[in-house]
Amino acid sequence: MTSVRWESAMLQRDFAAAADVLAKSQTTELSYLSGGLQPKSFLAGITAVARGDRAAAAQEFAAAAPAFEKAVQEAADAAERHANLGLLYAFMGKREEALREGRLAVELKPLAKDATDGAIMLCYLALISARVGENDQAIELIERLLQTPGAVDSVAYSITPNDLRFRWEWDPLRSDPRFQKILAQR
Repeated sequence: MTSVRWESAMLQRDFAAAADVLAKSQTTELSYLSGGLQPKSFLAGITAVARGDRAAAAQEFAAAAPAFEKAVQEAADAAERHANLGLLYAFMGKREEALREGRLAVELKPLAKDATDGAIMLCYLALISARVGENDQAIELIERLLQTPGAVDSVAYSITPNDLRFRWEWDPLRSDPRFQKILAQR
């Protein structure tokens, strides 16, 4: 329930309320991304990024990183764990590491072999790319996924016209004319 309340506050761009939801929660792990539970500090870091508090975000992400890295070590063939780690690294500003993990996730679960999870891995790569400033790659992936049968629609990673319009995850692309064109066409 905590992750749902947090997500609702984030969608409303009420970042103070999102932080409050996490602060009041007794739990230390939440289900937000694929592949199991994530440390609450990950969501706290995302909230801090959204509020523009890079120092708090860095502290929260540093606390979350060992759990993400351990998850990859425990299941090196699990694409979703690499995707999660890539997203964490993207939020941490570790551009090369983020892209490496995102691309590895796509290699482990390619769209050609798994229409559902392969699309999800491409969506993660689009999110990672957007977060680290690789707008060309992010927009190319978004355009591809919008034309792929079966929408990628989940809590943490969505590529639907409404998600692109309203979800905070896509904010790094908002000022890009190509992203604006995608929104205008749908």
